[in-house]
Amino acid sequence: MIDMRSLHSDSDYNTALANFNSSNCKWTKFKDVHLKISKYKCPICECNLNNTEEGIEQNGRFMKFSIDHYRPKDSNLYPLLKCDHKNYLLMCSDCNGCYKGNQFPLFSSGNVRDTTSRTTDSITTEKPLIVNPIYDDLLELFILVFKLTPSGKKVLELKPKETTGYLYEKAKKTIRLFSLGNCEIDVHSSPSVQNCRITLHNKHFNRFYNFIQALIDKDQKAALVELKSKGLKNYGFYAFIEKQQFKILVP
Repeated sequence: MIDMRSLHSDSDYNTALANFNSSNCKWTKFKDVHLKISKYKCPICECNLNNTEEGIEQNGRFMKFSIDHYRPKDSNLYPLLKCDHKNYLLMCSDCNGCYKGNQFPLFSSGNVRDTTSRTTDSITTEKPLIVNPIYDDLLELFILVFKLTPSGKKVLELKPKETTGYLYEKAKKTIRLFSLGNCEIDVHSSPSVQNCRITLHNKHFNRFYNFIQALIDKDQKAALVELKSKGLKNYGFYAFIEKQQFKILVP
């Protein structure tokens, strides 16, 4: 998952916002700056994207992407946030359409949903259970796990960093919702999408595992330099590896 917290302070964001304000709510005005900050990857699952709406070929098909409404704009949820630019988040088509959809769970049954606010800044009491990389510190929520699935696939997945409380529940729900962990155990979407996500996690494993072994077996500074030289610093996984927030569960 990719840290997007620099998005709103980026020099290109104000330009995009000015264009958006004069465009009658066209989210596409933010496409380029979101892609820039996410390093042309989906901030949630880290599949590769490019600067067209068709995306980039992935597993024999083209991945599309869009600017998602983090809080869904449906009439029974957050219709007043439809044109709130701070409610937008880049996602690939799988994360947005196949996994998240219009879901927006909150922490505990006593947490009242705020459907009357006109800006995300005015929503101060809600505790969402879906991570937003634009606002959340991802290192507080997750660790990486290199593991084998029950069918023997080597995958790189996310796991909650905490064991109880709001941050634990938020990380756990996000992992379940987007199938970022325990993919073959916690099946809750179509088989075709599920299999594709395991394939993606396997690609992430293969991309980083040898470097993880080098990080353990030799000088850590040298291993991190090698990671950077291979262009892997552009992945959100790099921050977790740098902080050594990972576990290896591969025999």
